[in-house]
Amino acid sequence: MEPVLRNLLFCEAVVPATGSRFNCYGVFTDLFSSTFPVQLPRFSILTSWTGALGFHVQVLKMLNPAKSMVLHQSPEMYFTLEQETQTVHVQCDINQAVFTEPGAYVFQVYLGSRLFAEHRLNYHRK
Repeated sequence: MEPVLRNLLFCEAVVPATGSRFNCYGVFTDLFSSTFPVQLPRFSILTSWTGALGFHVQVLKMLNPAKSMVLHQSPEMYFTLEQETQTVHVQCDINQAVFTEPGAYVFQVYLGSRLFAEHRLNYHRK
């Protein structure tokens, strides 16, 4: 069975709660600034996976709006799915990210060495 990326959330912070729950604070899809470049001190990305049994390796890459430069790459993050109906959450914290210009920054999700999905985070000029 093929892995399923159930969701990808951008937020200010992910905090573990009781059981298998998480609290996601400050969820966003768009950001705004009157000046560029702008640096975000910290934000988090939470991905949720289901489907494919076994051990998996996830890497996230942040590209500029032209998709010509990798601005950030996460370390390898590991997770194991033991049942097809199980959902596993993977948290990635990004520190000191610099957004050089307004535009749609591309976040690529790799599973193993395969590009699995792309999500955009829009940074607008106020």
